[in-house]
Amino acid sequence: MISSPEFLQGEARVINELFAAGMKRFHLRKPNASVAKLIELISAIDPGYRSEVVLHQQHELADGFSMHRRHYPEALRLIQGELLEAQKRRGMGLSTSIHKLEHACTLSVFDYVFFSPVFNSISKLGYHGTLSPEFRLSKSEATPAIIALGGVDYDKIPLVMKMNFDGVAVLGAIWNKPGSPVEHFLRIQDCIHKQLENPVLNLGHD
Repeated sequence: MISSPEFLQGEARVINELFAAGMKRFHLRKPNASVAKLIELISAIDPGYRSEVVLHQQHELADGFSMHRRHYPEALRLIQGELLEAQKRRGMGLSTSIHKLEHACTLSVFDYVFFSPVFNSISKLGYHGTLSPEFRLSKSEATPAIIALGGVDYDKIPLVMKMNFDGVAVLGAIWNKPGSPVEHFLRIQDCIHKQLENPVLNLGHD
């Protein structure tokens, strides 16, 4: 799950409810946020969930909240160099973003990478998917897990799994649709569980 880029009313309450409903990880991405606003939001997230919150910016806040996960957007990743290796040695969970799949083989320091856009984006108008329905992902053991991002909603789950991605990340399907974010999440989660329970649909290849 990736946060809305804007602050929302009652956002911390919703984040806590999403974790309680089974959300595995929450990427906190607020590109234009002040440090004070980020601290206010993080402080309102249940301390028991903060270990699964991933900071996209203001990484220096992580230690003060016992948060050990950081995300590096592509531009920031390219200028970090040895810092990433040092953080990995400290046990920091690391993730990043790519837009070309061939870049994944050079990013073994990361636990997983977001690849986007897989489908037409829900949250970014005009951001079109780059893969055909026939696409099948193949990767070496040294490659980090590759997570599908962009236009992923409950109806795309069977196709994403058939494409052989390691997981999905959602943003617009949660925050840009009318109704309850928790209900949207539960519908997606239910689709994932149904796919995992069906060995025919969970082959990940033809």
